[in-house]
This record gives sequence, structure tokens and C-alpha cells, in this order.
Amino acid sequence: MISARCWSALLWAIALAIGLDEPALAQGTLAEPQAKAAFVLNFARYIEWPERAFVSRESPLLICLLGRDSIGSALTALQDRQVQGRLVAVRLLNGIDETRPCQVLYIGASEARRLTLVLRALTGQAVLTVSDTDGFIDVGGAIGIVQGDGRLQFEVNRDSLEQAQLRASSHLLKLARNLGNLKGKN
Repeated sequence: MISARCWSALLWAIALAIGLDEPALAQGTLAEPQAKAAFVLNFARYIEWPERAFVSRESPLLICLLGRDSIGSALTALQDRQVQGRLVAVRLLNGIDETRPCQVLYIGASEARRLTLVLRALTGQAVLTVSDTDGFIDVGGAIGIVQGDGRLQFEVNRDSLEQAQLRASSHLLKLARNLGNLKGKN
């Protein structure tokens, strides 16, 4: 379990990484969509993709949003940030068939009924899937953003990462509230 002090430090680091200034933080004005977008950006910092996930060494890291969700404008604000030496590009998708070039796919709440279909369509692709939909890691999603103890936390499905040929740093795994897998073992 991570201490409240460690979580506080992590949230400050995330907020500063997405460009929020100290007065905004001190006033507690970090809205939930911005906090979730900051989580997504930082997940990308601690994931290693296979070379085949990118067209070239200069290709941007593409963060995509599938479905309608309040996080859309917060994700768009991440455009042109840097992650692992790559510029971040953000794309809002209209359908599952547009996911091919994405390295990170945030699946919005409007897609909750189609989660299994969306995740199945990504089989064999090196895509980090993220959502705040209840039970996301239980149906095969890689990282689920959840509420717990009055703050945002996240859960990681190690099997989903492995199937997508993604490697999470031990630092990211230590911060996760729950480490699950597809077989239901923790």
C-alpha cells in the first residue's frame, strides 16, 4: 500500500508534468479529467514498446481516445509533450478500425458495452489500453483508473501488457493499487 505522502508527491509530479502551476495545485483545482490525462501521460513514460509499434525512431507517441469521455480535451492538451524522446500526438477516434497506429488507447465510458469487442480487435497490437470503466482489467484491459480512498488510483493487468508485448517498469507496478491478470490471480 502506498502512503498518502507518496501519493501526494506523485500527484504533484503528474500535475507539474502536464504544466499545471503550483498556485493551481495549492487551490486544489486539478479537475478529474486533467488528473486522468496526467496519469495516461505518465503511464506512457513507464511503458516500453517493441520497435515495431512505431513506423520510425522519429514517429510520435500516439495517444488515442475511442468514444465520448470528459477526458478528451485534457488528452488533447498533451499534444506536443515529450515522452521517451518522442513528441506526443493525440487523436480522437470515430471507430475501432482507426486504432492501428495508436500506442496508447484510452477507451471512453461510452464504449463500456463494447469493451470486449474493442479489446479483441487490438489482439496482436502493441497498444497500451487504459480506461476508467469499472472492471476494465478484469475483461482484459491493461491499466484501469479507479477511485479509492478518495483519490484516483490505478490497477494493472500484467497478462494484458504481456500479450501486447509491452513492458511496464517496476516503478509503475509498485504504484499500482492492484496487480491482476487474465486468469483472475493476483
